[in-house]
Amino acid sequence: MNHHVAARPPAWLLALLFVVAFAFQGTRGIWEPDEGRYSSAGIHMHENGDWLVPTVDGEHPHLTKPPLTYWALAASFALLGHHEWAARLPGALAFIATGLFVFGLGRRLCPVKPWLPPTVWALSFAPAVASNIVSTDPILASFETAAMYAFVEAWSRDGAGTRRWFLAMWLAWGLAFLTKGPPGLLPLLGMVAFVAVHERRHLRPMFAPAGPVLFAVVAFTWFAVLIAQQPDRLRYFLGYEVYDRLFTAAHDRNARWYGAIEVYLPMLLVGTLPWSAVAVVTTGGPRAAWHQWRDRLRQRRPEWLLLAYWLLVPLAVLCLARSRLQLYVLPLFVPLALILSRPLAHWHERSAWRFAAVVLAATVAMVAFKGTLAHWPSDRDARAIAAQLRAILDSRSIDGIVFVGMRPYFGLNVYLDVAVEGVQIGERKFEYSKYLAPEDLCAEIATPERNVYAIKSHQAAKFVAAVGRCGTAASRLGTVRADGHDIELFEVVPAVR
Repeated sequence: MNHHVAARPPAWLLALLFVVAFAFQGTRGIWEPDEGRYSSAGIHMHENGDWLVPTVDGEHPHLTKPPLTYWALAASFALLGHHEWAARLPGALAFIATGLFVFGLGRRLCPVKPWLPPTVWALSFAPAVASNIVSTDPILASFETAAMYAFVEAWSRDGAGTRRWFLAMWLAWGLAFLTKGPPGLLPLLGMVAFVAVHERRHLRPMFAPAGPVLFAVVAFTWFAVLIAQQPDRLRYFLGYEVYDRLFTAAHDRNARWYGAIEVYLPMLLVGTLPWSAVAVVTTGGPRAAWHQWRDRLRQRRPEWLLLAYWLLVPLAVLCLARSRLQLYVLPLFVPLALILSRPLAHWHERSAWRFAAVVLAATVAMVAFKGTLAHWPSDRDARAIAAQLRAILDSRSIDGIVFVGMRPYFGLNVYLDVAVEGVQIGERKFEYSKYLAPEDLCAEIATPERNVYAIKSHQAAKFVAAVGRCGTAASRLGTVRADGHDIELFEVVPAVR
């Protein structure tokens, strides 16, 4: 391995990361359901002051993810207020941090041009677009990349300072676990496999007790406190959030046997553009690119083996798991950028001006796409839904919007100063992962709050009948269009005797 260490990131690279990260961050509204759910949890954490148990409705635990993303959102909302820019600030900062860690990796794995991997990564389609999405995945990618950077530094130094870097690595793995739980450790599986097979001399210092202990404290303390409060949460975490995601279709996320091909293959192909296409062309076509990759692996060059383990082991687990979404592979664009940088480095040497033209064109294209997306109309835009609600409610003073028998639009918390919650028309056992509260409709109506009830049009008659059985009557206020449905709004009034 080349031990040359390059200078600090050039100013133009920092400027590129900031431009891509912050372009149109506050322009696009909060999209339902995922952005609304994360934003609402951060707002309630800030308003309620409860930084231990996340909630999306201010009342019921929402434990589908560990709290680190919610902590970041709550801190951003506390600092800047409740708006889109604040909701997207943690993801933008994570994007910049990831780019800097990729530069650090480039100093070891692409030392002649360490600025090339972060440039390829930042101007790849998937990372650039994901920086504008309120989600756990950009933050997770940052911590996973930090962990791999610390590992590579420890591996490269081969003696002096390795303990400090391994401690930093375990801290980053702990933070990755606190961001998304077990999926955050998938690159660690690849790392351990690489060390066990090819670099066994690093096993002992890597697993010196202080590191795993630090990881355990950071990763498991929050879980331990919650489980101590309510022991059956352990069954939920291990059952619904781990076993069911791996082995069952309970989460209804592309669980078909070919789901991985449908979800991940297009994401990886499109997400690496334009650089994957440029790299293939510059190496002489797909066959030549494959032969080059195969030959380097056969030479057993350690940096190539590390990148292969880093990419392929997590990807294999993600493909085998039954819960699959596009952003699950977002952290894998870091090793992909490092892999693509090798042929691109040779192309840059032969044709620097063409490379600069591609960088400029990719920057303009990424920013333009984010701008287009920011202004693209969507019926999942919580800001547009809030505008429709204001027009119907006018000056009516209400305490909350209750979504009946449907997923609530929690993103409305960013725009409306009212409670947003959901109930069933009938009783149903509440799970920590669900979005509908355990109260039945009559219990909700009996509360003294001045609420407006929202229900899909095809269920409106069922709702009116259920309200009648509660000894009250439903008065229709109007209709909003959202997420492909007509949503009827009602207020509940005393029944006429």
